[in-house]
Amino acid sequence: MKKLLILGLFLTTAFVSYGQREVFIDQNPSFKDRIFFGGGLNIGGGSDSFYIGASPMVGYMLTQKWSAGVGVNYTYVNYSNIDQKDSQYGFLAFTRYNIYRQFFLQAQYDYINYTRYYFVPGSSELLDERDGYSRVLAGGGISQPLGARGAINLVALYDLSHSSSSPYGSPWVFQIYFSF
Repeated sequence: MKKLLILGLFLTTAFVSYGQREVFIDQNPSFKDRIFFGGGLNIGGGSDSFYIGASPMVGYMLTQKWSAGVGVNYTYVNYSNIDQKDSQYGFLAFTRYNIYRQFFLQAQYDYINYTRYYFVPGSSELLDERDGYSRVLAGGGISQPLGARGAINLVALYDLSHSSSSPYGSPWVFQIYFSF
């Protein structure tokens, strides 16, 4: 049972990897030296669902403190309570600015295409339709170095466009990711 609990805690944590490098603008680095690749994996669930996904991305170091990038995401969801499966996909754009030492601000735009399930009023018939949802996230975080090139990053973002029609239960997004 203890092993299952540890495995469950591990599986519900999203890991995102951004390849970060220092860029010294006064040394006129090449395009290749400013670009970085990364991505993330997520897996988790609850009493009525299970999901697994990936989100590769590419970024560009604009200055020593400022970076921006784009990515795509895909998530497979199995809803056991309604016996349905869904493929959710979308894209994102982000920017990050280091404000002081390991502290940074981050803004992100996400779009996801997903299946919205609903019951016909007065009936038990389940209907579905594809829908899209956009969100604008803003927040900050802290990056704790792990050796010469690595770091663990803790991020808290708030969905500025969150509404009752959101497929997400909360406007808050918490991320833990590693940089290499």
